Amino acid sequence: MQDLRALLDQLGRNYSEELKERVSWLLSAPQSQYKTAEQLIRDLAMHMDDAFVSSSNAYDETSNHLGRELENGRLVRLLAKLGTINERPEFDGDPNWSETEHRYTLKLFRDYVFHQVDAQGNPVLDLGHIISCLNKLDAGSEEKIYLTSRDHQSTFLVTYRELKKQVQSAFGDLQKGNTKQQQQANRGF
Repeated sequence: MQDLRALLDQLGRNYSEELKERVSWLLSAPQSQYKTAEQLIRDLAMHMDDAFVSSSNAYDETSNHLGRELENGRLVRLLAKLGTINERPEFDGDPNWSETEHRYTLKLFRDYVFHQVDAQGNPVLDLGHIISCLNKLDAGSEEKIYLTSRDHQSTFLVTYRELKKQVQSAFGDLQKGNTKQQQQANRGF
């Protein structure tokens, strides 16, 4: 019995007095008045609700964090694709590859997102604009945007959906070219 009291005292140092009492009640010999499982459940019901709420809050926090990380990953992949397409000095023997066809509109889109200037010619550093544009591109929104060249000689009215298709197409071209180069290198060995 003394061992039990010592163990219960140790339990009381790490856990609530209420838990210590419940464990003592469960381990003690039956007394004249019997206690039932129903009484135990009633005593613990409030704590079960606290544990459930705590668990639910932890799940929500983890889900929110995971959602933010997933979004970051999507945007990084999109930025990587745009970075490999824009300003590519030469591809498939064409030094103007990134300046022709639909890849030119992607260059203008890059300027629209990252290289805007205010009326005084100062860079506009609006992270909200950048994230919004990238999210719309990733989603393939039907929203239209007006793209213009730096010299204002070329203008395009396109949707984010069209730009998304252009990114996929241009990146696919790069992947195909990379496969051709690997095959040619493998033949040389």
